[in-house]
Amino acid sequence: MSWRTVLVTKPSKLDYSMGYLAVRDVDSTVRIHISEISVLIVESTARSVTVALMNELIDKKGKGDFL
Repeated sequence: MSWRTVLVTKPSKLDYSMGYLAVRDVDSTVRIHISEISVLIVESTARSVTVALMNELIDKKGKGDFL
C-alpha cells in the first residue's frame, strides 16, 4: 500500500536496509518501509543514494523516473 510522499531536504545518505528506506543525516536516522512510499523527492544533489536502494525502488514500484 503506497501512500507516503517522502521529501528529503537535508544533506543525508539514502540507503536500503531490510525492506526499509533508511535516511541518515548527522542528527538521526529515519526508516520507512518501501511498501509505504508512493513518491520519493530528493530536493538537491547533495545526497548519497545507494544502488541497492534505487534497484529496490525500481523492482517494487516498477517505474524508475530519475531526473
